[in-house]
Amino acid sequence: MATRTQDLDAALRRHFGHRSFRPGQREAIEPLLEGRDVLLVMPTGAGKSLIYQLAAQLLPGVTLVVSPLLALMKDQVDAVEERGMEVGVVDSTLTESQSESQLHDVESGTTKLLYVTPERFDNAEFMEGMRGVDVSLFVVDEAHCISQWGHSFRPAYLGLAAARAALGSPTTLALTATASPWVREEIVQRLEMRRPAVMSRGADRPNLFLEAVRVERESDDLKVLERMFAGEDLAGYGDDLARDLAGAMEGSGIVYTATTRAARETAEWLQARGVEADYYHGQRRKSDRTRVQDAFLSGELRVVVATNAFGMGVDKPDVRFVVHRDVPASLEAYYQEAGRAGRDGGFARCTLIFRPGDIGRAAFLGAGGELTADEAERAARALRELRECTLTQLSEHSGVGRADVARLIAILEGQGIARERRGRVRLLRDDFDPAAIPLEEEEHRRSYERSRLEMMRGYADTGECRRAFILGYFAEELPGGHCTMCDNDTRGAAARERAAEAADAPANGTDAADGLTAGRRVRHEAWGEGTIHRMGDGAITVLFESEGYKTLDIGLVRDRGLLTPVDD
Repeated sequence: MATRTQDLDAALRRHFGHRSFRPGQREAIEPLLEGRDVLLVMPTGAGKSLIYQLAAQLLPGVTLVVSPLLALMKDQVDAVEERGMEVGVVDSTLTESQSESQLHDVESGTTKLLYVTPERFDNAEFMEGMRGVDVSLFVVDEAHCISQWGHSFRPAYLGLAAARAALGSPTTLALTATASPWVREEIVQRLEMRRPAVMSRGADRPNLFLEAVRVERESDDLKVLERMFAGEDLAGYGDDLARDLAGAMEGSGIVYTATTRAARETAEWLQARGVEADYYHGQRRKSDRTRVQDAFLSGELRVVVATNAFGMGVDKPDVRFVVHRDVPASLEAYYQEAGRAGRDGGFARCTLIFRPGDIGRAAFLGAGGELTADEAERAARALRELRECTLTQLSEHSGVGRADVARLIAILEGQGIARERRGRVRLLRDDFDPAAIPLEEEEHRRSYERSRLEMMRGYADTGECRRAFILGYFAEELPGGHCTMCDNDTRGAAARERAAEAADAPANGTDAADGLTAGRRVRHEAWGEGTIHRMGDGAITVLFESEGYKTLDIGLVRDRGLLTPVDD
C-alpha cells in the first residue's frame, strides 16, 4: 500500500503541527495503514483521536468514526475543523436534507472523516447512502460500550459488526481508555476483528494523586468537601505535597454524585460558599446541559457537579481535581471518571469520599439489569411470533428491556436458534422450549458484576498503595508496589515505614517461591482457571473466567494449596 511509505512525521507536522508523536500513537497508526485491525487501550488524554484523524488523511477512502455521544462528537469535530480538515457528522439532530448533504460530501471525496452514532446503522436510508462509499477505516470509539461485561454497556454497539460487514469489512480500530482482560476479549469477539494487534499503553496516570476518605454519615461528605476547598485536610502530608493538593482545589474540577438531586444540591451548596459551580445530569434540558458544558470548557465555570452523564469526551486538559461523593459501581467507571483530571500532565487530585453503606447503593444504582427466566421466556415467545424483527421491535413486543433482549439474542445465537445481522434478528428454528433457555452465561455476568463491586470496595478500604491496586485490576504491575502519589504511601509515619520496608522487599506479586505471581495463570478446584491480578494486603486477587474477581487470603491459599499454577 502506498501509504506505508509515507513519512508519518512529515504528515504529523503538516496536518497537526506536532513535531513528534506521543508514546503509542505511531505504533497504532502503522498497522492500520497496512490494513491490520487494532485494539488500543490508551489512558484518557494520551491522544487516541489523533491516531485515526491522521490515518484518515493518509488512507484512500473514508474513515468512519462511531461515537456514543453527540457531545463527544461535537468536541472532536470542532477540534478537527479548527485544523482546516474537512469533517462530517450524521446524527439525529440533522434534518433529512442536511444528512443527504453530508453523505454527498462523503461520496464526492470532499469529506474523508465522518462521525456517526451507533444507532445510525439502524437507518435504512443511511446504509443505502453508504453503499457506494469506500470506507478505508472503521473506528469504534469508547469500544468498551460493546461489552456486556463492561461498565457502559450500550446495546446499539452490538450491531456494529454487522454494519462493518455491510460496509465491506474495512480495517477496524477499537479504542478505549479502560478495559479489563475480559472486556478486551469481548470487544475483539463482538466486532469480529481479524487477528488484531492488541496494544495497551498502560493504565498508569502518574500525575494523579489518589486518595479515599471514609465518613460515617452522608452529611459528613460536605464537611470533607468544605475542608478540601479550604485547604484544611492536609495534616500528615509533606509541605510540598500539601501545597500541590491545596493548589489543585483552587483550579477547575468535577464533583461526581450518584443522583440528580445530589448534583443540584451540591452545586447550590458550593455556590453559597462563593464557588462558581453548576450541575449537569441527563434529565436537564439540552440547552442547560450545553450551557454548563460550554461554560466549564471556557473557564467561566470552575466546578461542575454531575452524575456520570457528564465527562465522556469533554476535552478540558486543565481539570485539577475530581471528587466522588458516592462510590461508582466498578473500578473501571471510577478510574475513567477520575482520569478526566490532569489530562495536561500536570498535578491533579482524585478523591473518593465513601461511607460503609455506599457499596450497596452503588450496586443498586449501577445495576446493568438482569435477564430473568420469565423475561427470557417472554422475549423468546415474542420472537417465535415475529420471526424476524429489530431488537427494538422485539423489546416493544415482549415488554423486556432492550439491553436484556440483546443478551437473550446472544444466548440464542450460541444455541443456533436465532441470528442477528445488520440490526435485525431472524429466528432460525422454533423447535425449542422458551421456558428452558439456559441462563448460565447470564449468571456468570452477574457474578462478574458483583465481583467488580467488591474490587471497588477493596480500593476504598485498602491500606496499601492505591496506584498498585488499580494497576493490578487492569493486570499491570507497579514496580516496587508503592508510589509517592497516593494517601496511603505519603501520609504520616506509617507510610514512611511502608516505604522503607518496600525498599528491602520484593516487588508486589514477585515472590515466586510457590509459583504465585501477578499475571500467572492458575487453577482453582471449584472456579476453574484464572489470572492473578494482584498480591497485597495479605491477599491474592484472581480474575476467574467463569466467576469474575475473587480475593483469597494468601495464607490459606498457600497452606491449603487452593491455587495451582497452570503450565504455560
